[in-house]
Amino acid sequence: MKPKAELRPVEREFENYNKSINPVSNNALLYAAVILTLFGMMLFAWALPFPRIGFLGKYNGYVNWASFLIAAGIYYYLRLSPTVSYLLLFILFAFSYIIIQLEQRLTGTGLLITGLGILLAGLAGQMFVYRRLNNLPVFKMMMNAPLWLMVSILKKMNLRY
Repeated sequence: MKPKAELRPVEREFENYNKSINPVSNNALLYAAVILTLFGMMLFAWALPFPRIGFLGKYNGYVNWASFLIAAGIYYYLRLSPTVSYLLLFILFAFSYIIIQLEQRLTGTGLLITGLGILLAGLAGQMFVYRRLNNLPVFKMMMNAPLWLMVSILKKMNLRY
């Protein structure tokens, strides 16, 4: 392992998070909770009503609050590691496909309530894991959880991040 000063920001964030959750014996719950949180957050943002913008014309249906969420997430992770941002983008595209399929089946506020329910389930799972770790800064932990998940996936695939 490199000395702390030589670590790239993505490695430093991953190592800090990994050390924080080291006492957790089963990371599967945390993996599932992070995925549920990401999906729920995207589904909820997708379902929120978006104002009609005149200059977009026929493309109005392609822009919603989830577009801004995706753009912000990709920008943040691109600054840390392009490979991590590409993996996140791929995962978010898969989530988008699933959401479009759900959108065809759920009407009215059903999509919004489903998104909120999944988001709360994911956050509850994360809180359950973090509570077992005692006095950790929960908000910072939740912000770095997707990064930890992406880097963990890339490490398991033996890909450089």
